[in-house]
Amino acid sequence: MSTPEETVAFLLETAGIRASEAELAILGRLYPAQRAAVDALYTLELAEAEEPQLVFSVYS
Repeated sequence: MSTPEETVAFLLETAGIRASEAELAILGRLYPAQRAAVDALYTLELAEAEEPQLVFSVYS
């Protein structure tokens, strides 16, 4: 299993972004909280009566 710093370094390298060691250290420290926040977005459940609005209409 990789460390948060290794994960951030891999993601940035894959995107073609260069970062200094200091930047990687900061981003590695912040990554777990950011990842948890993004993962939490996928745990939201819609109310059974609601359907997602896939198309915006100014008339509805």
